This record gives sequence, C-alpha cells and structure tokens, in this order.
Amino acid sequence: MKEIFESISKFGWAVIASCITFIVYVFLEKFKSRWSIFSFTRSFNSLATSINDNFYGSIKIFYNETRAVNHLNFITVNIKNESNTDFEDVNIKCWVDGDSNILTFNSNHDQYQTIIFMEDTFQVSKNEIVDKVENYNLSKQEGDIMPKDLEDSFNFFLRNVVWHIPVWNRKDSITFNLLVENLKGQVPLIRHPIEKKSIKLIEAESLESKNNRLGKWMLINGYIIYIIFTAMFLSNMSFDKSTVIAFAVLGGLYIWIGLFLYQLFQYTKSFFR
Repeated sequence: MKEIFESISKFGWAVIASCITFIVYVFLEKFKSRWSIFSFTRSFNSLATSINDNFYGSIKIFYNETRAVNHLNFITVNIKNESNTDFEDVNIKCWVDGDSNILTFNSNHDQYQTIIFMEDTFQVSKNEIVDKVENYNLSKQEGDIMPKDLEDSFNFFLRNVVWHIPVWNRKDSITFNLLVENLKGQVPLIRHPIEKKSIKLIEAESLESKNNRLGKWMLINGYIIYIIFTAMFLSNMSFDKSTVIAFAVLGGLYIWIGLFLYQLFQYTKSFFR
C-alpha cells in the first residue's frame, strides 16, 4: 500500500483530493435540490382613497358605480416553484384582514398564459352563499337585518379565496391579481399559504440571500474537507511546508473549477427538461 501511495505524484494527489471535494459538493447540491421551496413576491398599488377634508373637499370612490369604498388597492402576488420537483393538486389559500374585502380577482399561469380557477369545493360553497344573499336582498323588507350566520358566511367569502393548480411544474410561476378594498383607508394585510406537504413558501429576497449564504458555506466546507483529505493522504509522507501550501492553493482552485463545471452542467441540462 505504501508503494502505491509513493508512486502517485504530488499533482496526482491534488487531483484525487479535489475530485473527492467535488463529489461532496455535488452530493450537497443534489441534497439542496430536494428542498421543495416556493418563492413569492408581492406588490401593492394604491388606486384611490375616499376623503372628507375641509381644505381639499370631499372625494368619494365607487366600485361598479354603486358600491362606495374607502380605499382601493390592486395587489399582485407572484409565486414560483423554485424546486426541481413537479407538483400536482396544489391549493393556494389566500385571505385578507378583517378590515378588507376582496372585490374581484384573477390568476394565470405565466408560462402557458392559462387561467387558474378556484378550488371546486370553495367555488360551490361561495356560489351557494352569494345566491342566498341575493335572494335575501330581493325579499327583505324595510328594517330587516340579515341573519348572523348568513352575514358571517358572506364576509368569509369576501375575505378568502382558494385557487387550485392541477399541475405546477418546476421553475414555473403563477400570478394572482386582486382588487381589495380597505375600510380604514390603509394598505390591506394579505396572506397566501400553500398547505401541502414538503412545500415551503418564502419571500424571493430571502431565498436569494439563503442561496448565497449556502453557496459560500458549501465552498468553505468543501475546502475544509479538501484540507482534511489532503492531510490524511500526506500524513505518512515527508513533504516540506511549501509543498503542503501548494496543495492547499491548488485544491482551492480545483473547488472553483469544479463549481464552474457543475453550474455549466446544470445550465446545459436545463435545456433538456
């Protein structure tokens, strides 16, 4: 065994150690790709606000010419499947705070420009409540008060919407647009969780920062692993200090070369997905 070790050149040992480091890096990268991470961005565009001011006067905003509103916001939510996994039957449960109402909404698949519809059970329940409210409004007498359970159910559907995505492929994104009124003239609070096993939804900026931090630590850890393996290989051999330093520097270069080759491979592979 000793003769085999001695027959390998110094450059050969550097190649072996760097290959081991690269294999560890690939393994970690593959493990990272198993994470089912979805990222989202949100944008708020204030459209109009009703005011009653002594100096500026009175401004009233109406939706569909009949509904007086205090404050209108156009909200856009974009969610992207950042993972390397395709998902089926994904539900997005979107809701706004108790001082806000969703007046209208739409959603579409960014890559295919197809419409995303509401989840079937949610849509059926919503239609039933809307029909009951319309029938009540047609038959009510002056002074009648809407039943509490019907009012609560109607308010629920004014503040909630559930979309169903039959297939959500890797790297695909979906845009959700909502017109929301706020009763207090403030920016609405909106949430849109994905309640599905193995999916984690995070903000896009947080995802970018996390990937940068992960990449740095992977390089640092890979370099440490390289040094450890190099030390193990050279522990029974007589090398001067300058040779060990050269191994370390060369190993660092191999880590970067390995990183570049792997990213190039990933980029090329993306064309065949």
